Amino acid sequence: MNDQNLAPGKYLHTLAYRCTPDLVGDETVHVRQLDAETGKLWNTFSGQCRKRFGKEEAQAPYTIATTVLQVITGGYVHFEPKGVSPFLVSRHPIDSDLLCKAFTLTHGLALGEQVEAIDLRQPPDLALRIAQTPERVFALKEHLVGANGTQPDAPNWVYKSVGWGLADRLAAVRFKLSNGREIALRPDVTGGLVALDDPWENEGGGRYAVCRTSVQLKTLPNVQHPVLLLDARVSRISSSLIFSSTALAIQPGEGHPVLEVKLNGRGGAKTIPRQTLQALGRLKMDYSILQTIADRSEREQKIRERARAFKEKLQFPREHPGQVWPIPAKNYQHPIGTGVGMHHLRLLRAHADAVLGDKAERLSLRQSAMTLPRRPTEPEKVSAQEYKRRKEERERTGSNEPLRPRGSLFPSAESLCTSADGAGFKKLRIACLWYRDETRQRMLQTFCRAFGLDPVGLDTKEGIELDLYQGRIAAVFHYAPDFLRPGRGRDRAEALGAVAASLRSRDGVLVGAWCETEFPDGDDFPGVDTRDLADLDAKPQTKGVLAGLDVPSQYLMGRGKEGVVEPGGEDHPAQMALLDLYRSLGIIDERIANALQAKGSFLVDRLAHVGVHVRQQNRRYGEKGEPKIVITATALVPPQTSQGAWSLLGWSSTAPVWRPYRSAQNAFHARPYPEPSAETPSYRQKWDGAADMVERALGDLADELDGVQYTVTVDGQSARRMWDGLQNLRLGEQPGQSRADDNRNRSRYHLPGARLGVDAPLAVVRLNTEDDEVPQPVSVTYLGKKEGAEPVEKGTSTLLFEVGTDFGTPVWLLCNVPRAYDGSGAGRLGSKRTRWEAQQSVHSENRSERRKGEMPQNFYAMTATEILPIGGPSDEAREALAAMTGRLCHQTLFWSDRARYPVPLHAARQMDLDHPQYRREVLDAEPGSGDEAEENEVTE
Repeated sequence: MNDQNLAPGKYLHTLAYRCTPDLVGDETVHVRQLDAETGKLWNTFSGQCRKRFGKEEAQAPYTIATTVLQVITGGYVHFEPKGVSPFLVSRHPIDSDLLCKAFTLTHGLALGEQVEAIDLRQPPDLALRIAQTPERVFALKEHLVGANGTQPDAPNWVYKSVGWGLADRLAAVRFKLSNGREIALRPDVTGGLVALDDPWENEGGGRYAVCRTSVQLKTLPNVQHPVLLLDARVSRISSSLIFSSTALAIQPGEGHPVLEVKLNGRGGAKTIPRQTLQALGRLKMDYSILQTIADRSEREQKIRERARAFKEKLQFPREHPGQVWPIPAKNYQHPIGTGVGMHHLRLLRAHADAVLGDKAERLSLRQSAMTLPRRPTEPEKVSAQEYKRRKEERERTGSNEPLRPRGSLFPSAESLCTSADGAGFKKLRIACLWYRDETRQRMLQTFCRAFGLDPVGLDTKEGIELDLYQGRIAAVFHYAPDFLRPGRGRDRAEALGAVAASLRSRDGVLVGAWCETEFPDGDDFPGVDTRDLADLDAKPQTKGVLAGLDVPSQYLMGRGKEGVVEPGGEDHPAQMALLDLYRSLGIIDERIANALQAKGSFLVDRLAHVGVHVRQQNRRYGEKGEPKIVITATALVPPQTSQGAWSLLGWSSTAPVWRPYRSAQNAFHARPYPEPSAETPSYRQKWDGAADMVERALGDLADELDGVQYTVTVDGQSARRMWDGLQNLRLGEQPGQSRADDNRNRSRYHLPGARLGVDAPLAVVRLNTEDDEVPQPVSVTYLGKKEGAEPVEKGTSTLLFEVGTDFGTPVWLLCNVPRAYDGSGAGRLGSKRTRWEAQQSVHSENRSERRKGEMPQNFYAMTATEILPIGGPSDEAREALAAMTGRLCHQTLFWSDRARYPVPLHAARQMDLDHPQYRREVLDAEPGSGDEAEENEVTE
């Protein structure tokens, strides 16, 4: 982006480049494009594996072949045996005879044959067909020529292999820090980079993390070339291999990329797959690095067995990892924080610019017109004259009053009443169920803040209403330990007892329950296996009981990892819990109406706005049957009069009827997740069935709205398998329009509601919040209107930017700055230094000289939400819808800052997240599931 050629305005810089033929140059790859018959043979092989293991989830272990081939070829291999167009791609040629032997061994070992008994002279048909598939050499640039007016349609193997050569080029030049230090980068087999030679270490020593840089190829809407996305992250290194999911391994010899090896086994028995070692041994290949992994696993398992035998705390040696760097499956407690920070990302952009040069064409992103709604918690806007007057007054009187006071986090009592009135209720009652006095006091303290009450002398009495606002809003407190405490073997509905009387919604009273909860602690239940603690969790049990009584509920953690939470100060968890209870009650207050106020000729505040949430709940280990598909939806409906309140409707695939949000959520929570069909549908049938449910739901909603037009917002990542029209490749197509690739597995539905004719949505808004698919923002340039004005660089932005597209309709990026980065006292860690330059802690008797170390803390960076309005009557309408989406992310229902999803989609998603069957993680992780092993495992 050349600033001299740009019109005045604000421009966003990202780590995104057009991947043009000039960028990749003469890079080539070797590809075997497998035919349909080979695909069928692989499916048969997978079926044999499932039959052998007796598990529906068992798959043919193609990772054996992939790892073997990576060791043979030096690293750059990707094998994709499933899907419409299976392939094997490598950076260097693979000998067909060697390939046949590798797959012969994979086939035999996976089906239980002894490695010595496998006859390499009698390969199975699968191995023969893969090896006999012609290997063709392709120049990557031939598949990156963007056709004018169409989305890129490069083969999948291009996306998997293009990073190999680019990562090599980026690694050839050292990564330079602002202080002059240079960091060595190594390419890895994923097509990314890893700084193994310069790891980050904690101040106490012995614990490590490394910088990993991703180099990925994706598509963006209506951009004719694929887009190269760069990003960097912290990969924490575990002290133990046997509790890790993968390991980075440095291969012997020069010029080989770092291996990323998936480890096999459960619990504390992770290691390199035994069949991989056997196959390489039979092929007489050098697999010393894999043997090093196996040897380390064996040593660690012996350490674990010894600790168990002597009932000692499990600890592993803390030393430099050397050749093998284990990566835990999840981020547990670690002395090195997450995130690389904004400064690191800007240096990465400068590094890419320097290495790739003029051939790297950046995306253009210019600020779009969007006024953000003023949130009540933001400082009051005052004129310069008024600010000066207040300052002088404060100096004269010695007052400590803020010059720009902030408003309340909470919606006004009047707007709560207006929303309740609109739903047909005369009064709002909040039933507070508690079993620790500290939690009761926190609830009471939060009410005082929300309604401006004086806490002096204010107290609660069992079962007696406490008036909060003019007899129209009240709270009632109940001590309910038997109902709320963790445990099993009790009838929760019976334990509710007399409290149930306060929960009945009658005589025009709207009732919600605010309950105390906690994660079950293993210390409170000796003898209970840690994996069974979730069965003792009272929250899902009590939520189901309350939903059956048609009472919306919200929970407040009374005891956490640090112990019982005491009342005092700004109790953010309690404040957010109360706000979220309002959301569960379906209350839409004046903050949302303010955010929806529109300017211009296209009035978004005259439309209803629907959010559709889709999620597949995959099987947990040991579960059988098809994965469950969960669908929830909400509709934010405008008032019939200018003085009325917006309302919120809800719908779910469990209770497929539109009703007030609180009732829809209760109906959903009172039932188990929908079971899959007894018949095993195909992939396409399953998702077409889900799309059909949404189609019928939108048709029913159109009848409810009685002529009010509406929009539909979906998350593109989860919904693209239901509607082909959401996919970048299909943008701009009309339903039923044919393409040359119509043999692909097409959906029966193009877009949500597209078949409804006059009842179809006015537009569909597709969101994408996936960090590996959305360009990473790094900074903003402000170009003034005055001639000769110098550009002004800004580090962050919360604005909406329009992507410079090549054809079709625009797409926008909404920039988000994490509150932890930009909030009061956040310190903006990572804004001026990388982790290599992190300051160490300073301990001093002089308080002013003390300093917390930076390495243990999290370094934050901007994120972005991609907003793509599809349809709509005009460009002005699409821009207005993008701005509306941004404003409904900016002003949330449930807290004082931004959300990644706008209000309708967030409310739909939260219905699912609050379901009793949604998996609530226990704070104390299962012993041996990560780095917690050496910290928490108590051996029996």
